[in-house]
Amino acid sequence: MRGIKFLVFKKCKIITVFLCFLFFSFSLHAETIYELDFTSATGNVKEWFLNKNWKLHEDINDMNIRFDMGRLVIEPTKDEVGVMMHEFEKKDYLKGEIKLRIEWGVDQYPKGADWSGPKEKTRNAREAVSFMVFFGEKKIESGFFLAPDLPYFISFFLGENEKPDQVYYANYWQEGGRYLCIPCDGTKGKTFLTEVNLTEKFKQLFMENPPPVSGLAIEVDVQNTEISNGRHSKAFIKKIKLYR
Repeated sequence: MRGIKFLVFKKCKIITVFLCFLFFSFSLHAETIYELDFTSATGNVKEWFLNKNWKLHEDINDMNIRFDMGRLVIEPTKDEVGVMMHEFEKKDYLKGEIKLRIEWGVDQYPKGADWSGPKEKTRNAREAVSFMVFFGEKKIESGFFLAPDLPYFISFFLGENEKPDQVYYANYWQEGGRYLCIPCDGTKGKTFLTEVNLTEKFKQLFMENPPPVSGLAIEVDVQNTEISNGRHSKAFIKKIKLYR
């Protein structure tokens, strides 16, 4: 009996050592090329982003953004859209195979958001939080004269009723933009881990090799959604990392 216990203990020890080796190997070979870490961020959010060469667009003032308990919290009080964007200088474009990792979650989804239906149908495609990755410099027509033309982009968001295995389209930017909800189970208050190989995902979505990553954006769009608890939604981000 003691021999059996010893063998079980020895086997568990070998497995633990092996898992630690895998983790160490991953850490050793994973090269972080860009990171936003909010776990220790403090002070004025706008100044924090401006110091990192991010620009604040649209109605970000009504998004009630703040640092709270190691998170960037976004809690819009008006049904508007807010965008924070970082454009890399051409010499700093991110090239090669790139992967994305986001730790984030939603405490309240925007009531009235609806991504369902064919892309030809006008939908109330809104989100409590999304992270957009732009590729290259070529501007693709938005499909609407009031919406700016943008480079190719993939937008990752967390939705309440969407599906993780479906490619979504907004009402505009349908030629150059794709929206993915990953992992997307609609749970509130939970920290989700979104991990994607951006290079492979771009090939899958656009059937061509991706241009280098030229920009990043954090967006909140709660237009035409209902207010509840004094807000339209509430989301948080802990970390965003791009790595090889």
